[in-house]
Amino acid sequence: MSPFDLLIRGGSLIDGTGAPARAGDVAVKDGKVAMVGNIDGTADREIDASGSSVAPGFIDVHCHDDVALLNTPSLDFKTAQGVTTVICGNCGLGAAPANEHVHEFFARGIEGVLGPVPHFSWQTIGEFYEAVRAAKPTPNAAFLVPHGTLRVSTMGWEHRAPTDAELGKMKEHLAEGMAAGALGLSTGLTYVPGAFAKTEELIELNHVVAEHGGIYVSHIRNEGPGLLDSVREAIRIGEETGTPVQISHHKASGRDNWGLTKHSLAVIDEARERGVEVTMDAYPYTAASTALAALTRNGRLIRAMDPHDVMVASVKHQHEYEGKRLDEIADMMDLPVEDAVPKLLNDEEQAVVAVMFIMEEGDVRRVLQHPQCMIGSDGIPSPTGKPHPRLYGTFPRVLERYVREEGIFSLEEGVRKMTSLPAKTFMLADRGEIREGAWADLVIFDPAKIVETSTYEEPRQHPTGISHVIVNGQVVVENGKVRPAPSGQFLLRADT
Repeated sequence: MSPFDLLIRGGSLIDGTGAPARAGDVAVKDGKVAMVGNIDGTADREIDASGSSVAPGFIDVHCHDDVALLNTPSLDFKTAQGVTTVICGNCGLGAAPANEHVHEFFARGIEGVLGPVPHFSWQTIGEFYEAVRAAKPTPNAAFLVPHGTLRVSTMGWEHRAPTDAELGKMKEHLAEGMAAGALGLSTGLTYVPGAFAKTEELIELNHVVAEHGGIYVSHIRNEGPGLLDSVREAIRIGEETGTPVQISHHKASGRDNWGLTKHSLAVIDEARERGVEVTMDAYPYTAASTALAALTRNGRLIRAMDPHDVMVASVKHQHEYEGKRLDEIADMMDLPVEDAVPKLLNDEEQAVVAVMFIMEEGDVRRVLQHPQCMIGSDGIPSPTGKPHPRLYGTFPRVLERYVREEGIFSLEEGVRKMTSLPAKTFMLADRGEIREGAWADLVIFDPAKIVETSTYEEPRQHPTGISHVIVNGQVVVENGKVRPAPSGQFLLRADT
């Protein structure tokens, strides 16, 4: 019997810490890194990584793959781009705890973001986690407890503060989720019902998160003119409760607000100087994506949104609208935009996902360069249509465009943003680094040839330049082809 299960020879090792790359081999045994360096030994299988970089598997810190892990457990759109761990339950959206209100939540359009649930076989958060384990997905998965789902399950769509009893029930669900291994609490404060929550409600809930040593992750209340106040709100919640704070997909939305990230990053830096743990994630695109309903008020498109800047990515029924701008769809309907949008939402049972071209490249670069910024795709795993290319291309795009072509940070720093920084921030033990004893989540790629091939017109395309991806010692991408395997683990918070 060979001493190792797998031996990767001759690669340029980028260990995830930000340290300079170095030549060496990586040996794997029983799912973990057994040895790093110049290895004189044999293995059941060897991979020649000459001319390639070997890095820890990428950790996608901002995912909406909650239900996709059940429906398409291979998650080929993530594993093909080197992602070995997905963190789900973001933006306050999730599938548990589940009751009749949450079933209606999905029917009102959340299934357009998270995907359809043919059968809710769970009620509690822990039961949902067991369903994910049973699906045996290819990548590792970890979860946040979603505030919006907590609120809907407890009090429906009531636009008011919770009663003491309702708040107590939300705390019970949250504590159950944290005990089951959740990483923390997420909010989506631009969405109903998260938008109905006052800061005080979120502080009360985060006291529970703090008791369990978790993190607070927020799609903040406003990413446009109210950006700075919204960042300050998230920081206040962390400062008053002692929870670390992660700002989701940090950006400045809308032409009138471009450049605001200069000031929002300064607010974050000032908080960090006071001792508040504040980090952020971002995706490397100037277009965002969300449910179309979130861009409307009383069924009408919000005034600040130009209908030509909004492209429909996926719908439930009328697929001829996918890939079309809202003004084009209005022409197809022979209606003014103000009438076409509510008709589209009604006809599609609210399950419309949109792509919005609302950001400025300078803001994107500025946020990505921040030393506390990690990478999150925010991909929406729509089973049909033309999803935002970030679903398939986020991680190769960072390495292709921002490392190789523009050089806004080094290859080692780009990898750190995808590996050890998220592992440390989200308390994922023995992940995000190539070192002895760490889990063997690895990606082998050619930094000179890695290319994002996904586009807005044709998004469902895997990248090139990534030859192998390994999850817990199992090869799941070989010579650029996805080879699904039940290799993933359900990752718990390090102290669980």
